[in-house]
Amino acid sequence: MKNFTDFIMEIIDDTGKGIIGYIKSQLILMTITFISFSIGLYIIGAPVPMLIALGIAILDIIPVLGSGLVMIPWSLINFISGNIDMGTKLAILYIILTIIRQIIEPKITGDQIGLRPLYTFTATVLGSLMLGPIGVMAGPIIAIVINSIYKVKKEK
Repeated sequence: MKNFTDFIMEIIDDTGKGIIGYIKSQLILMTITFISFSIGLYIIGAPVPMLIALGIAILDIIPVLGSGLVMIPWSLINFISGNIDMGTKLAILYIILTIIRQIIEPKITGDQIGLRPLYTFTATVLGSLMLGPIGVMAGPIIAIVINSIYKVKKEK
């Protein structure tokens, strides 16, 4: 039978692995965002597509807002300035890539942290409802801790 200290140390170790997995999943998602926006911006004829895509990928770390911090104002500015065609292309690109990210994010994150995609999605939604934008990141981390406690207790 494990003593309490061993029990806590195993939970901390498993939680650390889960958090490292979460960071890896965010890096994977950033890479996918960078590649997707690079291709999309190149296709629609945006200037310096790879540089803009890099900036968007970095901003995409910010929960909820992410790529919208660049794409929404950029699209609106084009509409206001009369460049309806480019504004429409930017808006469509943003919508398509946001939908794709929403579909793949729970799967990638779940695979990296060892949780089922449904649990990851649920943790993200509940976290955002309870804690706002910070909860988008805190929800999966809390789920990692709960999962670690469950796994260690199950092994006992």
